[in-house]
Amino acid sequence: MLIFEQTNEYSYRDPAVYIENGTVYLFFTLVENTDERQYFYVAMSQSTDFVNWSKPKKLTEKDNMKNYSSPGNVIKHNDEYYLCLQTYPRKDGQIYGNENSRIFTMKSKDLIKWEEPVLLKVKGDIPEKEMGRMIDPYILCEEDKFICFFKQNGVSFSSSEDLVNWQFQGFTDCGENVCVIKENDEYLIFNSPKNGISIMSTKDFKSFKNIRTLYLNQENKPWAKDRITAGFVIDVSGVSPHKYAMFYHGDNEDNYLFGASLAVAFSDDLTSWYE
Repeated sequence: MLIFEQTNEYSYRDPAVYIENGTVYLFFTLVENTDERQYFYVAMSQSTDFVNWSKPKKLTEKDNMKNYSSPGNVIKHNDEYYLCLQTYPRKDGQIYGNENSRIFTMKSKDLIKWEEPVLLKVKGDIPEKEMGRMIDPYILCEEDKFICFFKQNGVSFSSSEDLVNWQFQGFTDCGENVCVIKENDEYLIFNSPKNGISIMSTKDFKSFKNIRTLYLNQENKPWAKDRITAGFVIDVSGVSPHKYAMFYHGDNEDNYLFGASLAVAFSDDLTSWYE
């Protein structure tokens, strides 16, 4: 089910969702096309029924050397909300975010007003210039720690007890835009290869098993003809007849680079999906 379909002026990518008190808060990359260049923003919209969505609101500044984008997810800690995101700097002529791409968190007390982004030092106390290119963060909240996943050498992951001090833990082969949920005694890692949304499983983040790749009837979606990607899975059992929702974007770059639309599908078993 389409949420926002791309236009000549805007495209919509990289969804992340948080649900509270019956309201669905949707965060995403808003790509603005101008006569001169593209600008990336983190934007948000709200809904109570998955059908009617508020007008997108930009949360970050217009700056091509920052291009805040790719919100990963929202977690709540000490009565405050943390949204993780990336920078995606593109100098003139660069197609993708360059070596200065980094990951950050923004903090809020109400999910509406957000403070300035703060760098995530997921490799410990080393200079920022030595961190290497990193994008697509996702933070898993465990009982006694946080685990941050980010795209570098496949997917890398670091742990923290306070969201400030981090210890690098390792990496494994994986696609981008990772989303991690815990089911029973194992973790399911949703990620994006060249096309589709793949699912891996692990119990210890040391050994991993590939399960399947989903394409969500891509052949029937002209707005997603180039790629199905960036799947974000969340339990929606409190606000929907279904147990899970997967928010994702579909690429159609016929008119311009990074052209994409946002959509959502639903499931009760993480295998069969409905729209």
